Amino acid sequence: MALMIFFAVFAVFLNLLSPLVFSYFIDYVIDLKPIENPLTAAVFDLLGGTAYLRQHLWIGGLLVICIYALQSLSLFLRSYLSGKVSEDMVYRLRNDLYRHLQRLPYSYHVQSKSGELIQKCTSDVDTIRRVFGNQLQQMIRSVCIVIIACVILFRINASLAWKAMILMPVLFLYAYYFYKRNQKAFLDSDESEARLTAAVQENLSGIRVVKAFGREAYEIERFEKHNDEYRDLTFRMLKLLGRYWSSSDVISMMQTLIVVFAGIFEARRGNLTVGNFFVFVNYEGMILWPLRQLGRILADFGKSSVSMDRLIDIFNAKEEDLESGEKPEIRGEIDFDHVSFRYDDGNTNVLEDITLHIDPGDTVAIIGPTGSGKSSLVHLLSALYDYTSGSIRIDGHELRTINKEYLRKNVGIVLQEPFLFSRSIYENIHLNNTSAKQRDVERAASIASVHRVITEFDQGYDTMVGERGVTLSGGQKQRIAIARTILNNNRILIFDDSLSAVDTETDAEIRRSIANLNGMMTTIIITQRVNSAQDADRIFVLEDGRITQQGTHQELIKQEGLYKRIYEIQSSYVKGGEQA
Repeated sequence: MALMIFFAVFAVFLNLLSPLVFSYFIDYVIDLKPIENPLTAAVFDLLGGTAYLRQHLWIGGLLVICIYALQSLSLFLRSYLSGKVSEDMVYRLRNDLYRHLQRLPYSYHVQSKSGELIQKCTSDVDTIRRVFGNQLQQMIRSVCIVIIACVILFRINASLAWKAMILMPVLFLYAYYFYKRNQKAFLDSDESEARLTAAVQENLSGIRVVKAFGREAYEIERFEKHNDEYRDLTFRMLKLLGRYWSSSDVISMMQTLIVVFAGIFEARRGNLTVGNFFVFVNYEGMILWPLRQLGRILADFGKSSVSMDRLIDIFNAKEEDLESGEKPEIRGEIDFDHVSFRYDDGNTNVLEDITLHIDPGDTVAIIGPTGSGKSSLVHLLSALYDYTSGSIRIDGHELRTINKEYLRKNVGIVLQEPFLFSRSIYENIHLNNTSAKQRDVERAASIASVHRVITEFDQGYDTMVGERGVTLSGGQKQRIAIARTILNNNRILIFDDSLSAVDTETDAEIRRSIANLNGMMTTIIITQRVNSAQDADRIFVLEDGRITQQGTHQELIKQEGLYKRIYEIQSSYVKGGEQA
């Protein structure tokens, strides 16, 4: 950065030096005016004297060429170093931003829109890159030109220098006013772009649903509305910029006109030489255009300040603590003691006074209607959310005291809607346990009842799955996700309604295979199907965030309550289907 600033200032010095060389040759070599400045006289003597230079004007041309060559080299080094500063800084910024996003708690990502986060990580970062890659050096150049040129002009002719600056404060204040006044226009355009990005991301992620329900026309119309809004807000911003550029043009030309007329009068009075008049006219252009550029730079700074604020909002979000905490041996004993939970933005508890005990190696089922809090309960167990009150203990250790990264390596969750990466089936199963061998992967797939299906593919385990596993059926995706979790050898295994997309026969086969592992892991099955719950050692019935029943299958079907009603409905449905 320091070298970039040095070469930026040096390039400005050389840029201002070339008109002075022309001026000196016009006044002292061609017009043969006496040299009053001792330093200038010494330089001319070094070059052979004014008479010699008058006979060899090519020396002045060569001198100007050398100045421009040095200036070109300085400009190259300035741009190279500016690019290195900006790209290195943005490289670190992207890494820090992505690392920070990965360490933010699950609740932050639930409340954030992925399209907006993507826009911040791309468009906003690129805006900052442009500032450090171009605008910063332009600002340094502009400020240096104004300061150095004004100092030289005042030394030549103070009266004309004041006239040459009469509209400069107006131009600068106008640029500042424009920046302050229209900062919101840049913010509106950026936020509109974020909404457009979010709409595209959401649509592409849910393209299967769009196609299935014939919503293409609706989605096109929805996108066009976002696109219209983005176009209108961006065009409004461009119109403001257009007004600024055209009006600042008028101010700049008026200032140049003032210098030309005033310079003519000063020259006619004998107060200004032809060479110095040449310097004034050249310097005026050099000063005005950078001042005018400050409007664009300040406008871009307005955009960059908005982008910086949006990124700072992400960095200000508190990271999840994945380093501190104890790492006790986990066998799988779980205790919920009067646990209640509500979301950060909620007013009522999702879970209320939950008390339950699970022995190591047991298989338990949690059954209940949609919205009863089943998924929230298991999310507490993996510390994705923090409980509001009560106590959760694993093998006698308070959950909050256990290292979260260690906890999640021992508590595996298979979600209802599993996420598969656009990689091979083997890589998706092998993802979290890279030390596992091929036979371990195949064993996990066999337990998940998906090994035979995989081997029937042309490329077997090397078969590539589409983005989010779109090339596989829902049941195949769920079973691959189950295999991925089983491969981790977790002490606690949670199925969050993750058997819903498989048929009852495959469901039973998976549960039988897992039952053989019961001595190795504690299994929790979240389900709405009695068939999936009936073989569990203990079943908990959850209604409106409370446990209303608990017991074995045989005990619960003899009790009046939700479990018996679900059992009777599902049993009559199965019998009706068999008769049909």
